[in-house]
Amino acid sequence: MVTLGHGLVADIPLKIKELPLAPVLKIKLGSGIDQEILRVVMDLDDRPLFLDVNQGWQDLAEAEKAIKLVGPERLVGIEQPFHRDRLDLHRALKDELPTAIYGDESIQGMDDLDRAPEAFDGVNLKLMKCGGLDIAARMAAQAKDLGLKVMLGSMSESTLGCATMFALAGSADLLDLDGPWLIRNDPFQGLEMDGAGMRVTGDSGLGISLRADHELKFEPVGT
Repeated sequence: MVTLGHGLVADIPLKIKELPLAPVLKIKLGSGIDQEILRVVMDLDDRPLFLDVNQGWQDLAEAEKAIKLVGPERLVGIEQPFHRDRLDLHRALKDELPTAIYGDESIQGMDDLDRAPEAFDGVNLKLMKCGGLDIAARMAAQAKDLGLKVMLGSMSESTLGCATMFALAGSADLLDLDGPWLIRNDPFQGLEMDGAGMRVTGDSGLGISLRADHELKFEPVGT
């Protein structure tokens, strides 16, 4: 999955062309012009769509309007449509839709997983949010035990961070590890994406290495 971020509607055609190939297109919504964004995207691209709302919808009517426009046959899932504390709205939408609803901001740690199934079909786990790969692995296992789908996500972070989460790909239903394609100063290399999916190219460790032209400075720490 690759992400089309927020921006001007006029810039959408160029942004889509610049994105790496991926089977699913994720669209950032919740900016108040969702209908316009969706119509432009759907005219330009025929891939399945995943809607990431970042808590941007206020009520069920707003959600239903966007979902109706996309259509259930093209909708892969919806991420965090309402405010993190509005489990009631998420529950109502989950009960109404055949499409998976994923929690992101509502799921910050292990303690949030137990109540997740009442409001969500899945959870978005991020390395920076979980605080480490070991915690992310435990959360993924616990989510599966609770009957939840698992999406491995990322912030706008480097290849190193996303490749670390990619190590858990075997436990995931969806991969949203396109952070390196959203920044311009990635000092690492070795994570690739094409129309068939993702892979690491190195043969040691996480399969990631520093770029020859990196600008990182390594200095001794401590005594």
